[in-house]
Amino acid sequence: MKFAQILYNKAHWIFEAEEKPEFAPNIVLFDITGRNDIQEGWDYNSETGEFTAPIPIVPKPVEPQPTIEEKILAENQYQTMLLELNTLGGV
Repeated sequence: MKFAQILYNKAHWIFEAEEKPEFAPNIVLFDITGRNDIQEGWDYNSETGEFTAPIPIVPKPVEPQPTIEEKILAENQYQTMLLELNTLGGV
């Protein structure tokens, strides 16, 4: 027989045994004999008793941070612009 331990609505551990083991009452085991497609990490729906492959979470792309050289250049350009504006305003 093949079993899946269910933890947090996921197939946490899949194993084979001749009969269903007796574990602590809070350990949930589900008989998946003949269902070779189920893998550890799959989602388990307790209402339907069905397993589904998890939907992968695709992280958002991270904007590259400016290098120290780019930060210094931007600061220099900003300071130069302020000096030019100050010079033009004083004439």
